[in-house]
Amino acid sequence: MADREHSLTNELARERSREAADRTLLAWVRTSLAMISLGFGIERLGQAALAFDGRMTGFSPLKTRLFGAALIALGIAATLAGMWEHKRVLLSIAEEDYRYSERPPIARYMGIAIVIVGLAALALMLVQFANPEAAGPAGLPS
Repeated sequence: MADREHSLTNELARERSREAADRTLLAWVRTSLAMISLGFGIERLGQAALAFDGRMTGFSPLKTRLFGAALIALGIAATLAGMWEHKRVLLSIAEEDYRYSERPPIARYMGIAIVIVGLAALALMLVQFANPEAAGPAGLPS
């Protein structure tokens, strides 16, 4: 009887772990969609600024395209990283002698990448703010 209860307890624990892994993957997907959507929106904002025929100084279609593309690439990378981590967790849960093991801190790496993109955007904004005459119409170099 004790073996049966122990086995049921283990199987229920595995099921909870599986469901937690699925929720984590869904969180990665939501985060990725947000990054991709924001990147697309930033790129579109740069294109819309071109329609103002230079009346919106400080906008650079190249910069908005680069930062939009960087966020889209980070979103794709986050999806791939989440899928890879999900597969690793499911494989380890399926092992008969499942034991917790350290995994790479993927979320921390993605956070670092987002901070780098943000710092680069801030640096370009401050450089352009400090030297506004270096930018021509629509933020393009003169």
